[in-house]
Amino acid sequence: MLTALGLIPSLASSMNAPRWVVFLAGSLFFIVGMWLLLQAVVGEAMAKAFGWIVGLAIFLGLAAIANWVAFGGGDRNDCSGGISALGFSSTRAVAELECRAAFGYGALLMDLILLWGLAWWLANRAFPGSKPARALEKVSEWGIVLLLLPLILLAFLLQGIKDGSAALWSRMRGQEVTKRGDEKK
Repeated sequence: MLTALGLIPSLASSMNAPRWVVFLAGSLFFIVGMWLLLQAVVGEAMAKAFGWIVGLAIFLGLAAIANWVAFGGGDRNDCSGGISALGFSSTRAVAELECRAAFGYGALLMDLILLWGLAWWLANRAFPGSKPARALEKVSEWGIVLLLLPLILLAFLLQGIKDGSAALWSRMRGQEVTKRGDEKK
């Protein structure tokens, strides 16, 4: 945050984002740190009242950063991507389109969640029973479902492949046991 404000000297080339993005990213850590400190000082029960405010601030900050990466100006040639699972890790540089697409997917999902939350609040708190607010709520719900549908289908496909390969493996092992039993006779 201090670097983004220019209070700590640094090379402008060391920042791969505008100062507001760097400041916002630092602010997210600061907000959570202050909330944890508040919990330690006044107790968890009293600090819990601020939890939803902290959560909303973090969500809005992350959505702003994701939207800037996906849709903001400038190039994204310094993006990298990776995968890590079961002790295996791989990282590589990714093309600008791949970077923007990945962040765009996340940004759209976060934007739809924010829209749904706003529509829910309008329909249930600000203007109870409002038909336009309910319609906005339904549109955002369907947007979230449609955005998540490819991931859900992929999960079902992978589960089907796993179940099918386990069944095939079990069948093959059963035939091996039968063949060995025949050879012993």
